[in-house]
Amino acid sequence: MSDPLLQLLSAALVPLIPIGIGLVLRVARRDRLAVLASGVVGGAALLLSVAGGGLLADPSARLLDSVLAASVTAVVAMLAVARLGRLGGAVFAAGYGAVIGPAALSAVLGEYPSIVSTVFGAIDYAGVVATHVAPAAALLVVALLPARSAAPASRRASLRRSALGAALVTVGALAWLVGVERVIDEATGRILVNGAVGILLATTAWIIMERIRWARFTPEGLVGGVVAGWAVIGVGAPFLAPVALVATAVLGGLAAGAARGDHRRSGAGVGPGASLAVIVAALVGGVVTSLLADGFGLAATGTLVLTAGQIGAVMGVGLASAALAVPCWVLAVVVREAAVRWAARRRWDSARVGQ
Repeated sequence: MSDPLLQLLSAALVPLIPIGIGLVLRVARRDRLAVLASGVVGGAALLLSVAGGGLLADPSARLLDSVLAASVTAVVAMLAVARLGRLGGAVFAAGYGAVIGPAALSAVLGEYPSIVSTVFGAIDYAGVVATHVAPAAALLVVALLPARSAAPASRRASLRRSALGAALVTVGALAWLVGVERVIDEATGRILVNGAVGILLATTAWIIMERIRWARFTPEGLVGGVVAGWAVIGVGAPFLAPVALVATAVLGGLAAGAARGDHRRSGAGVGPGASLAVIVAALVGGVVTSLLADGFGLAATGTLVLTAGQIGAVMGVGLASAALAVPCWVLAVVVREAAVRWAARRRWDSARVGQ
């Protein structure tokens, strides 16, 4: 059983993740209800999923997992709305929250060994293939498939706003890293320190890569680096000694920053580059962790089986999420087109009545 107080505290802090990302994306006030509704769908769907599987014996842990699912779905909604419009983005995110999110989280959370461990032979301490790879792959589909019309370009976030957003996301991510341990034990301190230091190092590496490739720094990169750092370090936060921690965070941050692409061309969060950066962060973090982790890294085992498992888990979950995202995208586009035509018909009828 988990520590209820720890789970409740973590659940109270995890929503800082979508709040921080929303600050940087500058989500319009008129879109916030759609984002909130999508998040509620994601959280409720996970609860229904675990209830159907008879896994409600630890309600405080399931509450934390549900809050995380709601937070991830809300972020998916923010990014989908920017591409598909308010209604289309909300429908897509609701589809993600109802179908893809629960399946991905169920594959990495719960009783050991998880489905990801059993099928791929991979480790995933904080479930980053569910929190990062699955939503990133789904949003990659949204970014690559055509949209009826581009959303208006959002205003750039200031450095102060981006720094605040990055701080909020960091606190929320650390709350999850500690909360997913379920209890406070001898590993808690290492998880917290490794998480904080790893996110800081990965963010710094991201910014350095941005300066190397485009000779500039964009404030949005602070939040991008934090999200990537969470993906990098979340695979094996309790299992990294200082040297391994530095290597994992720096290599992961550099790789994610290189994959991200130019913020000024693809926007703060919308576009394939953002999705690729998150997937690369989880992939590199998993591979380096499999090589350097205490007790089961390459030095301890003398085999690359775990490394292959990490690659397989990222690719498998990513491909499955992308495949399931296609019907969600189709439904979102159909609903959006129907709404546009209905609104046009209403305007035409009103114009005839006025004549």
